[in-house]
Amino acid sequence: MSVAKSALVHRSRISRLAALLLACLVSIGLGSGDPAASAEPRPAADWPRFEVAWRLIDERYWDLGLSAIDWPDARVLYGDRLVESDDALDAVIEAMYEAIGDDHTRYVPAARVIEERERFGDLPCIGYFGVAQATGTAPVANDVPPDLRRVGPVLYGSWGDGIGYIGVADLVQAGVAEAVRRTVAELEAGGAGALVLDLRGNPGGRLVTMMQVAGVFTRGFLWRALTRWSLPLPYPALGAPATELPMAVLVDGDVNSAAEGLAGALQAQGRAVIVGATTAGNVEAVLPFCLRDGAQAWIATGVLAPLSGPTWEGRGVVPDLPVDPATAASVARSSLLGR
Repeated sequence: MSVAKSALVHRSRISRLAALLLACLVSIGLGSGDPAASAEPRPAADWPRFEVAWRLIDERYWDLGLSAIDWPDARVLYGDRLVESDDALDAVIEAMYEAIGDDHTRYVPAARVIEERERFGDLPCIGYFGVAQATGTAPVANDVPPDLRRVGPVLYGSWGDGIGYIGVADLVQAGVAEAVRRTVAELEAGGAGALVLDLRGNPGGRLVTMMQVAGVFTRGFLWRALTRWSLPLPYPALGAPATELPMAVLVDGDVNSAAEGLAGALQAQGRAVIVGATTAGNVEAVLPFCLRDGAQAWIATGVLAPLSGPTWEGRGVVPDLPVDPATAASVARSSLLGR
């Protein structure tokens, strides 16, 4: 046999072997590690993905004592459910996560990850303090300045008494921090001698956006994340401060997660006076964990707290000037003008 023909036969054998190996890998479900779909139902606990999803909560959830269900019991209750397909398994895991009773922690099947990524950003790379939905613009209350202007998702204007107004609807949308920085510069250039940052109704959002917005007003390490599986993790304000003007922050009971962290940090540092009603007290730190089949487990791995002192979880940010949120802007202006 010629050398060329021998080489051709050799390559043909390798190709057949590779094809056979690929077929074997596909048949055993390499992507998820779960048994292939079958007409024969089997307990959810027999599927490796169920075990991974359960163990992530057991090892990473920040305080299982607060869960609405005993977690070992959940393993039995949901693990005994008979499932016959990936979709059925997803439904069982989702139900198990919902039983925790935590608005933040949830299981996202692989088929919905792209949709969630479009709503909240690049989930594998960014930790969230809350999974807030972008609301578009800040709610326009009766006590805000007339003729508000917009930079990206941020509204701003002035009352004409030397006090500028900045309304931030959420900390989810792209460009929030940059828009806040730009509006601060425009207001100060226009003669503002003090600022009101309106966070009323802000559901929170991204950790990095919270850090960037804080960096417009101050610097240094402002927060720490408390977990049961690691030492406290410190987080700094990001960026060079753009202003030293006195400021007030407006809050209400609908301010959540990263927005609470922003208001609470500015208060703890003495950078701003907080006006309105106590915030939601919902500052769980949510991180996405990727499963082998492409699904994600969003788990509250800790809670946000000031650099020193107790967490805001369960108690919220208590205003320096507690008033009806509907009148918070006028009270804030009076406070700033009286300085």
